[in-house]
Amino acid sequence: MCKTYFGKGSETVKKTILQHIIILFAIPLLGLILLIAAFLLPVDSMREHVYWSMDAISEEFDDEMLINGFKASLTGNFTDCLMLEQAIYENKDHSLLNSVLHIYRGESSFSKDEWMPGVSLADYLGGAEQLEVEYSRYWHGYLVILKPLLMIFSLSSLRLFNSALQLLCVGICVILMTEKKRKGLAPAFLFSLPFLYFVSTFASLSLSICLYITLFSVIFLLLKEDYLKEKKALCLYFLILGMFTSYFDFLTYPIVTLGFPLCVCLYSDKSKAKESLLHTLVYSAEWGFGYIWMWASKWIIADVLSDCTTIKDALHTISERTQSAEGYSRGSGFLQVLKSNLGEYANRGFAVLTCLIAIMVLCVLIKRIKNVKEGISSLIPFLPVAVYPFAWWFLTQNHSSEHSMFTCRIFSVCIFALLTAIASMTEDKKTETFSKKAD
Repeated sequence: MCKTYFGKGSETVKKTILQHIIILFAIPLLGLILLIAAFLLPVDSMREHVYWSMDAISEEFDDEMLINGFKASLTGNFTDCLMLEQAIYENKDHSLLNSVLHIYRGESSFSKDEWMPGVSLADYLGGAEQLEVEYSRYWHGYLVILKPLLMIFSLSSLRLFNSALQLLCVGICVILMTEKKRKGLAPAFLFSLPFLYFVSTFASLSLSICLYITLFSVIFLLLKEDYLKEKKALCLYFLILGMFTSYFDFLTYPIVTLGFPLCVCLYSDKSKAKESLLHTLVYSAEWGFGYIWMWASKWIIADVLSDCTTIKDALHTISERTQSAEGYSRGSGFLQVLKSNLGEYANRGFAVLTCLIAIMVLCVLIKRIKNVKEGISSLIPFLPVAVYPFAWWFLTQNHSSEHSMFTCRIFSVCIFALLTAIASMTEDKKTETFSKKAD
């Protein structure tokens, strides 16, 4: 355990602990500074670009599915309208710091059971009288990116840019996987993408966040993995990755930002099965701690620097979102969550894709049957990763039940983990060209 975390020597231990402390305090501070800088940008051009996007936005109020009948192909219009209004909202009665900490927006009056961010956004742009509300429990780090982009793009143009950038990042990932001689990773990665409902992600601001974090983190890992191993910095990498996810994401499908990079890391981990399993657990713990700490740091900062009750609100929300699915016990609720999330893949398109994957896997196993017998132990470190989506659904039943149309995307982690495990198990050890430096 100590070797996995710190390497050898008391000085290394002290250095690693110090690095953790610096990162845990520096990144929230940096995040706050970046948000302040983003809020200093003039909103006139942003507001104009959103205004000229309202025709396209309003068409999706009642039906935001790109593919009719498939809820998971949603454009995320509901959450995107929140993001857009928070990006352009301005009330000069509030100080800059309070605006950053509280993230205000206008909200129109509706009946008790309604909440329509799209209509609220239209009303705000039209100058209608609204109730001012805040959304302080999230960092809303996406505003650091979204505000500058809205100075250049309308929503439609941003979606076109989004589609090109996402496709480019996927291409870079595949190229790097091939160049680094990780032959099994590329097909595993490509076959897993459809389970992220990649077909529709370009159209959503909110549902693009975790995809970008995942793609950028995988690219960085493929480029710098040997360096990270040499510096004993993989733990720090996953710690920072968890913090970045919490900073930018809107609680969509965050576990993907752990699962994909972790599988990439495990694929080139040539340690014995027991040690690789330990790496799986340690890196996951680092990500989890970074994710929770970054979120908690926002609550603390907001309560300390302004007069609000963010911690109380956040704890109430956590309690609510981790309850069993509404109307069910914990056990039956979990079965309902599985049904609603996995049900997003219950169609002929994914059935054919699954058959193709099964045929490919079978062919590889038959061709490399000797390698299978020798590498069966290499499956072990990937098994916890394959289970992570189900653990997430169990722990966040209320949230995963209500928002299955996007929480279903974490199932892609299970697919990628299993395919990567099989690729690792069947690889030719004699032609292995991976770095063998100990982590």
